[in-house]
Amino acid sequence: MKKIDTQMHEITYKPGIIGRIARVIIPVLQAILPASSFKWVYDNLYWLNKRRIWITYSLLTKISGIASGHEAKLKQALTRQLLPYTMGGWKALENAFNVVSRIEENKIPGVIIECGVAEGGTAAMLALASRSLGEDERSFWFFDSYEGLPEPTQEDYEGTKAGDYVQPLVEGSCLGTIEQVGELLFDKLSLPKDKITLVKGWFQDTVPLYKDKVGPIAILRLDGDWYESTKIPLENFYPYISPGGCIIIDDYATCFGSKKATDEFIQDRSINTYLRPDGRGGAWFVKPL
Repeated sequence: MKKIDTQMHEITYKPGIIGRIARVIIPVLQAILPASSFKWVYDNLYWLNKRRIWITYSLLTKISGIASGHEAKLKQALTRQLLPYTMGGWKALENAFNVVSRIEENKIPGVIIECGVAEGGTAAMLALASRSLGEDERSFWFFDSYEGLPEPTQEDYEGTKAGDYVQPLVEGSCLGTIEQVGELLFDKLSLPKDKITLVKGWFQDTVPLYKDKVGPIAILRLDGDWYESTKIPLENFYPYISPGGCIIIDDYATCFGSKKATDEFIQDRSINTYLRPDGRGGAWFVKPL
């Protein structure tokens, strides 16, 4: 089998000091606290960490003054605005912006799809960036169960673990309801309802049903964590991606099944491409011309 250059020496996930501390403390708290108490503690720690990330990013961008030019300033402004609504941090948001910038600059035709929306932050970035950098003509399709993650399958495990994260992602994790996402996109951000479609359901039910309806695709962003949640959109949507279009795999280096599904897909089809890191364990690649 042809070996695909994935630049794996670059596509790694190394948690920062807060992440390393959390990997020690959270399992201990989960072991000693009643379930209801642990949930309260975890939810509050999660909120505090998101607040810390927003403050850190705001200070770093303000102090560094690195933004020069309209596009760089726009990227930072949108990232600050959307950080409260994403689990991926600023690098995931900035990567989404950069990929949109690429397809707009190269005038790659097609819609923008995200499979795995959670709280809606990166979906919002994809839409806002495209409408700011492009001509407001693209449509957006955002697929999610809107009930949280399904259970992982055997394909997701290496030993007893399915990935590198603070605590196991059980069924229902990473929840963002369709009402919450709709409120963010349509009420808070005033994005047009006629350009955005929220598709509720499990990928195995919705993606095959909609693959012939979306038309050409410019960006396919996958954030479903698991093997099947990565494999199903890749197999169904890839034939519709425009040459030069981009595929983002958010969980490539953090969820074992997501990496496995991606590597198998590229290798089995001998796709002449390579994976590029997003700086936080995710990866993206370009469909060859």
